[in-house]
Amino acid sequence: MEQDLTLTHGRYILFLDILGFSQLVQEKSIEDVYDTVNQTIAEFRRWEELNRDFRTIYFSDTFIFYQESKGYGDWAFLDVYAIGGMILSALLAKGIAARGAISFGDFEVRTDESQRHQLYFGNALIEAYRAEQRENWIGITILKSAWEPFEKSKGGIVHVFEREKVWICRSDGVLLLNPFRKLISAYDSLLACDFNEDEMRKNDCDFLNELMGFKFLHDRSEYYLKQGDFSSKVAGKYHSTVAFLKRLLGDRLYEWIYSMAMR
Repeated sequence: MEQDLTLTHGRYILFLDILGFSQLVQEKSIEDVYDTVNQTIAEFRRWEELNRDFRTIYFSDTFIFYQESKGYGDWAFLDVYAIGGMILSALLAKGIAARGAISFGDFEVRTDESQRHQLYFGNALIEAYRAEQRENWIGITILKSAWEPFEKSKGGIVHVFEREKVWICRSDGVLLLNPFRKLISAYDSLLACDFNEDEMRKNDCDFLNELMGFKFLHDRSEYYLKQGDFSSKVAGKYHSTVAFLKRLLGDRLYEWIYSMAMR
C-alpha cells in the first residue's frame, strides 16, 4: 500500500550542487559569482520552457529540478535523466563542475500562509541530498527509487540501456549517468557514414556542449596529473570522472571523442 501511494503521489527530482562554490565566493568577485549562478539558472530555465512539467528551486549552490505533477510515469523518468545529462554537459561546457542525484518519492512544494515563502520538503529530497553528498566525482547518479518503477514497468530495460552506454550499473544498484549521449550518437553516425562534424558543431548546441564539457573534464584531470596531484579531494573528482568515462566509452570511442574535442 505504501509503495502504491508513492507511485501515485511521488515526484521525480534532480538535486544538483555547483562544486567548489565556497571557494568561488571567497576568491572571486561578486560579478563572477553572479555570472556562474546566472549561467546555471539559465540552463534550468531553458528546460523548464521546453518541458512544461518540471520546475526549478534554487538556493545558494543548490538547484532542485522537480516534477510539478504528482505520480510515476515512464515519461517523467525518461525526461528527468535525459534533461539532467544535458544540463550537466551544458554546465561543464561553461567550466562549471556539478554533482547531482535523481530520486523519486514524496516531495512537497508549497507557500506559507503569508504567501511570501516557498516551503519544500520530503523523502525524495533527503535521499537525493544524502546520495549526492556521498559521491566523489563530477556527475549524476540515479537512485533505486528512481529507476526501479521504470524497470518494473519495462522489465530488463535498465541493462539494455547500460549496453547502450546510457549509464553504468554500480554494484550497489546506483546508476552512473552518461552526460555525453550525443557524442555516442555521432560515433554511430560515423560508422554508418552519415556524420558531418562541421554541421554538427554549427547547428547542434547540445553536441557542442558535450564536446566542450568532455574537454573541460579531460583538461582538468590532466592539469592535476601534471601537478603530481593524484589524491586530493578536488583532483580526485576529476580523475574518478575521467576513469568512469573511459570505462563507459571504451578506448576507441574515448580516443575518437578526445581527438574531436581537442580540435
